[in-house]
Amino acid sequence: MIRGVSAFCLDIHARYQCRHAGACCQNWSVPVEPSVVDTVHARQLRRRGVGGALFVASTDPHDRRDRIARDDRGDCVFFDRDAGRLCVIHRDAGVGALPSACRHFPRKVLKDARGTLISLSHFCPTAAAMLLTPAPLATVRAQPPLCLEAPMEGLDASDALPPLLRPGLLCDIEGYDAWERAGIETFARADLGFDACFDLVAAATEVIRNWQPGDGTLSERVSVAFRRARPGNGADDGSHARAIATIARLTAGRVGNDFAPVASFDEEWQRHIGAQFEGFDRGMRNYLGARLFANWIAYQGRGLRTILEWLRTCAAVVRHQLLQRVREAGPPLDVNDFMEAVRSADLLMLHVVDSQVFSRHVASIEGPESS
Repeated sequence: MIRGVSAFCLDIHARYQCRHAGACCQNWSVPVEPSVVDTVHARQLRRRGVGGALFVASTDPHDRRDRIARDDRGDCVFFDRDAGRLCVIHRDAGVGALPSACRHFPRKVLKDARGTLISLSHFCPTAAAMLLTPAPLATVRAQPPLCLEAPMEGLDASDALPPLLRPGLLCDIEGYDAWERAGIETFARADLGFDACFDLVAAATEVIRNWQPGDGTLSERVSVAFRRARPGNGADDGSHARAIATIARLTAGRVGNDFAPVASFDEEWQRHIGAQFEGFDRGMRNYLGARLFANWIAYQGRGLRTILEWLRTCAAVVRHQLLQRVREAGPPLDVNDFMEAVRSADLLMLHVVDSQVFSRHVASIEGPESS
């Protein structure tokens, strides 16, 4: 059943509240609306000890809004690191006076025929820590403060056609919703590692992609396919190397050589990391469920395989970052290493890589258009 007009999130994110970690206030060029500039000047808002301009002209030809200036440490000039790590605008004028980018971060919002779906960017340390909580991986109604009072900004697909099942054939929204829910339920399985869960989702998806109008409802096909799927049927040899190659190409010139391929990655992973550490699989399953829920790729790609390739790439970046960390600093890895790897992954996948460009780059994975 379609959810209607309410806002929804995953239970692991439902209790999100800003803890003032400050990650979003450092090294970001935040666009600012004219109303925010007016409020700052009218109320003479300024961090103590900060002189000079508070805003700078944009150099982005696609977004001419001014940017908030940064100090010599790279911090936002309104970020009061030494007085509670608070934002001066937020503290003195309220959340409604913040730039839209600040008010929404770390929320990633999708609006479609099902309602408003809210996920989080785990670049935020508070959000990253939530991946390791014992909360179930289930969809629940979103409440404040996660759900903002003002109209929420994100990808608005309310009037768009449903996502593609495969090139040339649309899902119906009920069928797509059933597939997304079944995928999240699979990642919620505590009896399987994240890779086995992914194999189940991939195997079921291949069966679902073969659906044709007249074969019963798509939702029924989803139910049967996931019920019959077995781990291993969706294995994709070379997927890690392909994913890292994709990220290396899409971030060339922006992240140095961080994604140089690792020869014999699986062997290196087993040698350096082996059985990982307590909480790794739960964290990875929650992470993949969070990246599946409310994902934008569904409306930007050419089918369900593209969404799975997005998830594969997210997982590959986390694993790549973990292996790099243990090679540089040595074992043992712990939950803090996992959270930093996830933060790096979401910084790339949600804030550096253009998801529309990603979808075009991997389009060939979908195969030819249906007749």
